[in-house]
Amino acid sequence: MKNKNPFSLKDKVAVVTGGQGQLGAAFVDGLEAAGARVFVADLPGAKPFRRGEKRKIVPIDVTDEHSVEAAVAQVRRAAGRLDIWVNNAGIGLFTPFETRTMAEFDRVLDINVKGVFLCTRAAAKAMAPRGGAIINIASVYGLVSPDPRIYGDSGRNSSEVYGASKSGVIAMTRYFAVHLAKKNIRVNAITPGGIFNHQAPFFVKNYTARTPLGRMGHERDMSGAAVYLASDASSYVTGHNLVVDGGWTAW
Repeated sequence: MKNKNPFSLKDKVAVVTGGQGQLGAAFVDGLEAAGARVFVADLPGAKPFRRGEKRKIVPIDVTDEHSVEAAVAQVRRAAGRLDIWVNNAGIGLFTPFETRTMAEFDRVLDINVKGVFLCTRAAAKAMAPRGGAIINIASVYGLVSPDPRIYGDSGRNSSEVYGASKSGVIAMTRYFAVHLAKKNIRVNAITPGGIFNHQAPFFVKNYTARTPLGRMGHERDMSGAAVYLASDASSYVTGHNLVVDGGWTAW
């Protein structure tokens, strides 16, 4: 008898927050291709990254506790279970820190940090009877500072609060991995490098020159990492931060 495919997600139920976005859509595609039933959780009216794509959305505001709990309840009513949760929803800032407003600062932390906390807590409660996998999406800027040389005078250097929020995501990943292990819930993170999204040519050139593999990432480069961390192929992996950055942080 052939061995079961350890990467199969057949009969698994997954949720991807921010599933209408560039990375979110790739995670949805990858999990579905592996056999999972995937629910796309996003703000009502969120613009899909792929034009013309129509998906049924589970409404969620990750900064609102009641909204998060309602989204989890909706998925459980529809599917009867919850096995995989991807904390992908997040925002960044590109304005100078010297002119940072506290409203901007708080908004990034609310979505990127509090949102991960609220979703993890609610998802873990739903997974507790049988276990599951929670995957948090961090960033290379949670590991290293942005290199201002690649941004030039564009005014789009990634922000201090974004990096702080993604460092927080990595720290929470380890914390929840430890504290949810007894419930058979694995918690890991994916740290993407820069993803191509039609940035200015000078930026793409600078970023590519700084990357050992010689290119920016594509959203499809991330979906395999999510399938791995969601599946039995990583059954002994928890508290890990899987860096998928083309070697950006290797030097």
